[in-house]
Order: sequence, then structure tokens, then C-alpha cells
Amino acid sequence: MPEPSLEDYHWLVSEQAQPYLDDAATSGVSFVALTKRLRADLTPQRTHLILEQVELRDRARAKFSRPEKMFFTRKLLEQSTDEQIASYKASRFPSDQPVADLCCGIGGDALALAKRGPCLAVDRDPVATLLTEVNSHTLGLSNLSSEVADVHSLIERLDSAAWHIDPDRRVAAQRTSQAVYSEPSLDVIQSLHQRIGAGAIKLAPSAELADDWIDEKAVELEWIGSRRECRQQVVWLGSLAQNAGLRTATVVDRSDENASFTGEVDIEVDVSAPGRFLYVPDSTLLASHLAGALAADLQLKGTSYGLSYYTADEFRDSPLLEVFEISELLNLDMKRLKRLLRERNVGTLEIKVRGVEVDPAELRKKLQPKGSASATLLVFRSYDEVKVAVAHRMP
Repeated sequence: MPEPSLEDYHWLVSEQAQPYLDDAATSGVSFVALTKRLRADLTPQRTHLILEQVELRDRARAKFSRPEKMFFTRKLLEQSTDEQIASYKASRFPSDQPVADLCCGIGGDALALAKRGPCLAVDRDPVATLLTEVNSHTLGLSNLSSEVADVHSLIERLDSAAWHIDPDRRVAAQRTSQAVYSEPSLDVIQSLHQRIGAGAIKLAPSAELADDWIDEKAVELEWIGSRRECRQQVVWLGSLAQNAGLRTATVVDRSDENASFTGEVDIEVDVSAPGRFLYVPDSTLLASHLAGALAADLQLKGTSYGLSYYTADEFRDSPLLEVFEISELLNLDMKRLKRLLRERNVGTLEIKVRGVEVDPAELRKKLQPKGSASATLLVFRSYDEVKVAVAHRMP
């Protein structure tokens, strides 16, 4: 089947398509029956768009608070910034001054920026700019305008106090962690930075920037996470870099109780035998190489050198750490561990592994937990031994 055209997307966001969207969302009939009903009036492409939109709006609830009236494509939804992360990032930008969101996609960042002031959303994909503009109207935002353009052709006439860009990380239909292969290229982004100093580059958490392209002493690198995963890396440039020369790890949640830690990379802490508490660093700390810096700040010890958990006899509170209180510590002995879980009536078992070659799924299969109680197993290296901590999560 041919791909839907731009004309099809204009139809999708029009009043003509609304009855079909409403019916598809509320009919309750089977997919086959719904498809047959839609095909009686619509082309295959427009039938596909209606069915896909219902699915994507449901999936978008993880990222957006009001997705039921928004419009998406599969690729653009996947690439879009979470609403909470976008709001956090937008708070760094100047308010009531014109800003630009380049390679705007579905408008995740642009919509948040438009809540602070005038925002120009730019993408070379006319479907992306169309949906971004429609979504802004749906959300009652009057500060957003859109333009179909290539970033390179826009630089000299861009009139903004700051900019945000999300370069495409797909090359020949493959993802890449090498930022040098992004589109637009790093040379284009460098030209943009020279033209307007204040900017932000959204990258994949694992993206690597060439040493000769960026001076880390002049920028701030931030890793941002939500819903228990590290979602993106941001390179803050110019006046948007609040902690130039340092790295930041930030966790954003739906209650807007954001937590950040800024420090230096690859700080090593002393190693100690496990104490009363084990501390598991958030994925943003691991991606930014700031776990050791936070551990040192909180006076925690490592359970081993390299990739490890942290430990202390005292409770230390940080939103960037999961804290577990150890009730039993033993070597990795399957018979003993299985007997212990049976004695404690443990049936719900969370398994975390760090720094050892143990497959949690295989371990669960061997242990066969049965019962009404719950527990967490933390498998890790302590000096030269593999240890298992039976623990419970601290609130």
C-alpha cells in the first residue's frame, strides 16, 4: 500500500476526519469489523491513518497528558520528548523572548517552549510541521508558528534569542550513537552556534561527541531520565549552560519534583564490605559517569571497584538512588538461596544484577519463587566474591 500523502494528513486533522476518529475510538468492535466499516467510505491510506491514530494516542499517554486530541506518526511519537522533560528543559530558556525548535518532529519540545514565549518550530518534513501546529492549537497555544525548512538554509535569517535542535540520529535507516553522523551535520550545528550562542542539542543518552568538535569546559552535558530510564542527553551551549565544564544528571517525574546532581566524572570511592544499606544509582548517573561523584558526596563506599553498587551503614536519601535495606547477605549458593526464599514465603521477586554475569531471568527460573511475600535480590561483586543480598526497598 502506498504511504499516506501530505493531502491525506491534511484530511486527518480536518473536521472531515473527526467523526471517523470518534467512531474508531469508541465503537468497541473488532479491528477487522472496524477496518471493514472504515473502508466502506475511505481509501486504504486514510483507513490506515484513522486506525493508527487511535493506537498512537493510546501509546502517547506515557508521554503526553492530553493525547486524545493530538496527532502523531509512529516515528515522530517514538522520537518525541516526554512532556515533563520538555517542560523541564524549557525552563532553562529565556521567557518572553523568541526561540526556535529546529528539527521539531511532533513538537514535544516546541509545545513546552511556546508556553514561555514565541516559538518557531522548524522541520524539513511538512507532515511534522503540520502536526506540530495542529497540536499547538489543540492545546490552546498561540505563541507557536511553524516553517518547513532545512536548518542550513535557515541559519542566516534566524532571529531567536536561543535555539533547540534534535538532529536525526538515523542514517540509512539505522540508529547511530556517533553524533558526527547526525543530520543536520555537526558542522551545520556549529555554524548555528556561532550565529546564536545560546542553544541546546538533544542527543541519545549514548551519543558521543568528537573531542575536536566541542570543548567540554565551555558547555554543560546533562542526562535526563523519566519513568526509570535515561531518555536523552542535552548539550547546553552559551548562556543556557548553567554549570559549564561539569555534567548533570536529572530525573523528571509527573509531579514536577525534579532532582538533579552536578559534578565531575569518574570519581572513584573506597571499597567496603556491604553495610546495612545498598544504593543503586539511577540510569542517568550511570550514563553521565556521575555515580561515583554522588556516592562521594553522600559518603558511600563501593561494593567493588568498577561497576558496583554503593553501601553504607547509615541511610542516605537521594532521589537519584534506589535504597535497599539488607535483611540477609550470602554467597551465590542456589540451594541455600532457594531454601531461604521458601522459608520467607517469597513469591514476588525483584532481581537486580550489577557487575556479574548472571541472567536475572535464568536465576528466577532456577529459584522458582512461590508465596505471598515479596523481596528484592541484589546480585553483585564484593571484592572477589559474588554476593546476594535479600533486601527490601526503602520508600
